[in-house]
Amino acid sequence: MAILTPLSLADARRIGALYGLEIADVRGLLAGSVNSNFALTLADGRGQVFLRVYEEQQLAAASREARMLEHLAAGGVATPQPLRRRDRGPGSEGAAFIAEHAGKPVALFPWVVGDSLCQARVTPDATRRVGSALARVHLIGASFEGASASRFDLDGLDQRLRGLRAHAGAAPALPPEVAAAVDELTGRLERIRAATPRTSGPETLIHGDLFRDNVLWQDGEISALLDFESASRGSAAFDLAVTMLAWCFGDDLDPALAAALAAGYTSVRPLSAEERGRLFHESLVAALRFSITRITDFELRPKGSGVYKDFRRFLARQRTLERLGPEGLLALLGI
Repeated sequence: MAILTPLSLADARRIGALYGLEIADVRGLLAGSVNSNFALTLADGRGQVFLRVYEEQQLAAASREARMLEHLAAGGVATPQPLRRRDRGPGSEGAAFIAEHAGKPVALFPWVVGDSLCQARVTPDATRRVGSALARVHLIGASFEGASASRFDLDGLDQRLRGLRAHAGAAPALPPEVAAAVDELTGRLERIRAATPRTSGPETLIHGDLFRDNVLWQDGEISALLDFESASRGSAAFDLAVTMLAWCFGDDLDPALAAALAAGYTSVRPLSAEERGRLFHESLVAALRFSITRITDFELRPKGSGVYKDFRRFLARQRTLERLGPEGLLALLGI
């Protein structure tokens, strides 16, 4: 990810002062795929803080996210709690956390030490811990009021596919492989929509994007869950499915990793019969979502413009799920 919104040392010092911080240095971070991120070095020798410029969210959405993160952190979820501005009173709610730079919302967070895991380093113990952490997000997040609806529901995904099909008939046309994938995904969406369970089940706060790069580790334990940008009201089964697809696939679905993920989750928050019944459907929706968004958000970007995430990986995951079927998936997960 490129730094879309530059931040000078003078700007960093102006923003830091709102939080009672004196900033000595600023350094851009080439991490993430949506926002501009910076490390701010504190002048008093206490290390660094993390600054995020929200490139897509407006003030209201950034403020809502800040309130959500405060709620989760206060409930014991391992996520950095946003720093409060010194010039805002306790009644300011989400606005107490948010500053502004270049007309965009900004938030500051404590710096968390940790590393993300590559797929080769993912073990059953790691997925068990991730499952437990995700379950705590769902338990604590259930009492958060104000979460928005997901922008990645079936109607939202259909809209993205319509845009891609319109793009296919324009100049420049979609590459042949991408156009074929769009046709395949359109058919999959129609089949998933036709097979959608009649009952939607209870909703909670979901992360929606708990991939390996959104979890930091230190000494074998999770030090932080990051990037709740896609958090919304939604199905816990969907969120568990996203996490399974993100953590338990190398060349194929790893049964040991998947079973440990499910065991870790259910040790904290058992799945209801209804949620178990929806898990296969939600897994197909999750694979569809990331197949589509990796085309719209990554494949069609100019080459060399930053992070690249391959949609083909999630097409392969969809095919694996279809081979397993509902009973096969539940048996593999041991739930």
